[in-house]
Amino acid sequence: MTHAVAGTDGSLLGVLLVARNLAHLSRMQSTIAYSRKLVALGRLTAGIAHEVKNPLNAMMIHLELLRTKIRTPAAAAVQPQAVAASSGTTLALSRTAALSPFTQGMLEHVEIIESEIRRLDEVVQGFLKFTRPEDLRLQPVRVGALFDEILPVIEPEAHKNNVRVGVECPASVPNINGDAGMLRQAFLNLAINACQAMPSGGSLRLVCAAAGKQVEVRFEDTGVGIPPENLQKIFDLYFTTKHHGTGIGLSMVYRIIQLHDGEVEVRSTPGRGTTFRILLPRALEQ
Repeated sequence: MTHAVAGTDGSLLGVLLVARNLAHLSRMQSTIAYSRKLVALGRLTAGIAHEVKNPLNAMMIHLELLRTKIRTPAAAAVQPQAVAASSGTTLALSRTAALSPFTQGMLEHVEIIESEIRRLDEVVQGFLKFTRPEDLRLQPVRVGALFDEILPVIEPEAHKNNVRVGVECPASVPNINGDAGMLRQAFLNLAINACQAMPSGGSLRLVCAAAGKQVEVRFEDTGVGIPPENLQKIFDLYFTTKHHGTGIGLSMVYRIIQLHDGEVEVRSTPGRGTTFRILLPRALEQ
């Protein structure tokens, strides 16, 4: 913005140039817009538990009854074999072998239905947690301890994709002021996403370091990267590029970091990898 500076006689003495850094304003506008979306979503949660959760529970109960009714005739048909069976193992094998292809096919369909019902229940639970997060229980938390807790959980996914996981978090890094459970879930989501972004193998680095009055946490992978056109949308609720994704995981990460008065940013180069950088406030004891 420019402004002309005139002298007492009206002549031009100079020009005042005012430059403003709008990055902070842009972040504030983004946070306000995000909060408005949460308010709108929150109005839907009251009916979700009743309209979706209760029918899902009823479906699971009746599905279990259906499974029992399917197995009962097959179990009755192997009673003569059960008498002749000399051990529990033999009995179990006899019953399994006695199931007809038709019965086995029905049970497979039941298993698929059950799996899909549980997946839908997870989506509903994630939505409820997103719009109605639990109360924060802030206390000093060591980032290294959070890394130690999530490593055994992500190990199967890393092993499946041939991903090497490394941790760089010195003991001298200050504690953060946070809710251990929520931060563990956020870190777990980022780590699993990173492993899944490297289907042909690669490396994942979990890094923590002091950053002034904050603590920096980074998740660096060498995966497929994120297309530039998707970078502004990855934290949007229900946005996903995965075939079986729900679009809740990264939204939960953003929400959790927001609740901690922290910051999260992502940098990515397609074909080379992605880095999620999180800044969280240091614990008061520091």
